[in-house]
Amino acid sequence: MNPIQSNIPGNKSRKILSFRNMSIQQRLPLFICILLLTVVTAFSWISYISVKKTALNMGAERVSTLADKLSEIFKASVDGFAAKMQVVAGQKSVIDLLKSKEPDTRGQVIELFNNFRKNDTLTQLIALLDSQKRTLVRVGDEKLNLKFEIDSLSERTAGKLSYINVGRFVPYKNAIYFPTLMPVADKSKIIGYIVDWQLLNTPQQAIDQVDQLMGGNGRLYFGNDDGGFWTDLRKPVEKPAVDLSKLQQSTQYTSTSGEPVIGSLRKIPGSKWLMLIELSSASFLKTATVFLQWVVVIGIILVIVGSIGGWVMMRNITVPIKQLSNAATAIAEGDYSASVQVNRDDELGNLAGSFNIMAARVRSTQQGLEQKVKKTSKELQTAMSDITEKEKSERKKDEFISIASHELKTPLTTIKAFFQIAVKEMDPGFKSFTLIGRAARQLTRMERLIEDLLDVSKINSGKMKYNLEDFDFQQVLKDAIDGVREIYPNHNLVIEGSAPVMFHGDKHRIEQVIINLINNAVKYSPNADKVLISAGLKEGNIMVTIKDFGIGIPEEHIGELFDRFYRIDVEHHFQGLGLGLFISSEIIKRHGGNISVESEVGKGSAFTFRLPVTEEQLN
Repeated sequence: MNPIQSNIPGNKSRKILSFRNMSIQQRLPLFICILLLTVVTAFSWISYISVKKTALNMGAERVSTLADKLSEIFKASVDGFAAKMQVVAGQKSVIDLLKSKEPDTRGQVIELFNNFRKNDTLTQLIALLDSQKRTLVRVGDEKLNLKFEIDSLSERTAGKLSYINVGRFVPYKNAIYFPTLMPVADKSKIIGYIVDWQLLNTPQQAIDQVDQLMGGNGRLYFGNDDGGFWTDLRKPVEKPAVDLSKLQQSTQYTSTSGEPVIGSLRKIPGSKWLMLIELSSASFLKTATVFLQWVVVIGIILVIVGSIGGWVMMRNITVPIKQLSNAATAIAEGDYSASVQVNRDDELGNLAGSFNIMAARVRSTQQGLEQKVKKTSKELQTAMSDITEKEKSERKKDEFISIASHELKTPLTTIKAFFQIAVKEMDPGFKSFTLIGRAARQLTRMERLIEDLLDVSKINSGKMKYNLEDFDFQQVLKDAIDGVREIYPNHNLVIEGSAPVMFHGDKHRIEQVIINLINNAVKYSPNADKVLISAGLKEGNIMVTIKDFGIGIPEEHIGELFDRFYRIDVEHHFQGLGLGLFISSEIIKRHGGNISVESEVGKGSAFTFRLPVTEEQLN
């Protein structure tokens, strides 16, 4: 993301902070911080989910165990009801009344029932029914109008008829009752029924014991097996907000009060009762919550420590890198005395040592080069002082060019090698990487100038060598244009026409001519971005024209344009020694061709070279 500048009038330009704008010393601690945050967050969440799942599983197991234990306790209570009623049902007076229905016997049964009520204060009404379910004796609160179907307590198992002892809860006038049924049998034949209506009035001590068993967050509910009525053993309550058919073991759901709970349902054997236990999920998740809090605290500490450690480590790395960068900048600006003081044995220490060696050799080479330049300059001045000895002066000048070029090329090659080593060992993100690249490009430019001087020296001494071979002229033209495009990507090099011919000559020298002419066209057209390259065959010759739309050449300079060291004095200052056109002209001449120019000041120039081809080459 690039910095975005604010264009609102009256406001200063501000850069939006981005990762790319940060220094390396800032990036590493930030990266470590983000990495640790990610790891800690993921670990904390996964661990919390695992602990939470384990806690809920333990809660479900506990609820299921409590349900089993309490169902056994309440089954014992139901069995106790049945046992008391069975004693009454086995009394002789009860059996005699059902068989004979004599008044004397009825009085004995009433007395028996009254004694039973005295011993069981929860019994509100007790009645004796015959086999036709007609009431024979009724003792207790006559105002109670409680009814139920005896058949609702009957069930068949293995083809035999049996009865459940305790029936469903029946709410009546702000109270809750339930019936206890005991069939009266004589010689395995049912001759009547005893129905005992008891008031649901659970002692507070029993409730406290159940609460203690379940814990402070538990709730116990009883209901009828048809789900139509529910109570907490004190008063009627709302039906649980869950499908009761799914609560045979244990499950999680939201209670009627909106609280997440774990519930488990059991049927009390020998009765028409259902028992539901609910325990709050929050109590089981407390451990997971505490665990998560500790993990978060530890994670924050790790993030802080890791970030500080990353900052310290990065500072230990960036300080010597900045020293290297400053030293490289100084060398790029011409201060060859720069060096780096890094006392360490790691990779940065090795790099600093190599850099110091390179800087020392560059400094030594530069000093030697300065001395040689001064010396050769004096020799040149001496050689040119005697105008009468022109031939001798020209010979010395050529000799100087040859010697100077060779002498300059050797240290430049060494410097270039050192820069290449530095580029390979240095991270491209460092600022000094770009500066070294710039210095390397300047060395390449100087190397080209020296190559031109050597070519001129070879031409003057007649030692210019040409490696003649057959080559595809069209491909050489394309390669030369592609090479210039890489150097000047902002200029549009347009190819017009083609010259599909196998030419016999020096492939690299011809390519040198094309590149030189295109470079000149780009260089002398600073305000234009288009260069036309036209090629074709005409009258047995390859004709190549390179046209620019630059500053143009005054007519009085065209005649001397291809002389050695000839430069035109123009308003713009262009770098160069004035050797490129001279060398290009000599190469074309050695191939039997010629080079010409047409130009108009302010509109551009067109350089054309001609190379003769034979009939065999055309075919």
